[in-house]
Amino acid sequence: MKKAFIYLMTILPLASFAQQIPMFVGTYTSKTASKGIYIYNFDVKTGETTLSSTQESKDPSFLARNNNFIYAVNEVPNQEGSVSAYSFKDGHLTFLNSLPSGGESPCFVEVHPKGSLLAVANYTGGSAALFDLESNGVLSKRARLIQHEGKGVDPVRQEKPHVHSTFFSNKGDKLYVQDLGLDEISIYPVSKTGNAYSLADESEDIFTPAGGGPRHIVFDKKEKFLYVVLEMTGQIASYKKDGDAWMYQSTFDINPEGFKGNNGGADIKMSADGKFLYATNRGDANTIATFSVEKDGELKKIANLSVKGKGPRNFNLSPDGKYLLVANQYTNNIVLFSRDAKTGLLTDTGKEIAVPAPVCIIF
Repeated sequence: MKKAFIYLMTILPLASFAQQIPMFVGTYTSKTASKGIYIYNFDVKTGETTLSSTQESKDPSFLARNNNFIYAVNEVPNQEGSVSAYSFKDGHLTFLNSLPSGGESPCFVEVHPKGSLLAVANYTGGSAALFDLESNGVLSKRARLIQHEGKGVDPVRQEKPHVHSTFFSNKGDKLYVQDLGLDEISIYPVSKTGNAYSLADESEDIFTPAGGGPRHIVFDKKEKFLYVVLEMTGQIASYKKDGDAWMYQSTFDINPEGFKGNNGGADIKMSADGKFLYATNRGDANTIATFSVEKDGELKKIANLSVKGKGPRNFNLSPDGKYLLVANQYTNNIVLFSRDAKTGLLTDTGKEIAVPAPVCIIF
């Protein structure tokens, strides 16, 4: 028996031990060749991807996942958008239902940690919408629409509210709404009555640097520090928790030293161990910056790399943190970087995925 076991281990190909996990890519379909949502099999050991299936959907720009349910915002230009629900099984998506998002150009979606509430950001509409979810993944109803009012200091980009993202806290007890148009983060307490979740009527507000345009945020594991990427200035603003309030700390440049050109701070993520932070600029720089996160919450830039394309709209880390994938919207490619867990540094693997107008990557 011992010899037989050794023989089997010898002849079995190593590939048989590779782990394949699903990866979902949201895209823009308007004026592109994209079909909608692309589903890939991602090999966590080698970083190789194979296309599993596609799901037709109109401009499913941003995605969120809750177990075997996938949600997409349909960011249709110049009109009220929608949010769509799908079930996922055997490598394929099945459409469940869709509801109006409550505003124009929905650009972000996130599921509550407990899975019964969905938050959507309507960029052009300047609003945030909340939807109740059924246990079978179906969108039950739009439970709340938060409409922002006002404007910022930039008469062109901040002529009115532009809600860019809606993040739940790790525990799900707060909803953070980022408004690029108002240079403001609105924080709504989330409460539970029975099995239903609801938001407080009033929010606590954080003001970000004027003219910066807050886009996406990330927390450290203990939610002691908060980092927000500022789209219009290509910076990261940091905040530290002081009791129940967030206190502004400082800003950090995403771009390489000496950079001159248009900014477009896009996305921000932190490694699972909380030691490294990454941020992209989809303006003229088209780079991704790597920062080490110090114990006092300060950021120290340790590298800037080309994203090997244009328009890095979104990026994501593989679940084990071994790889980082960047979606380059304007060059129709997803670029795969390997990541050193000890140093945080990224290395171009030379591997790319050709996909039309990729916007969002989730696992």
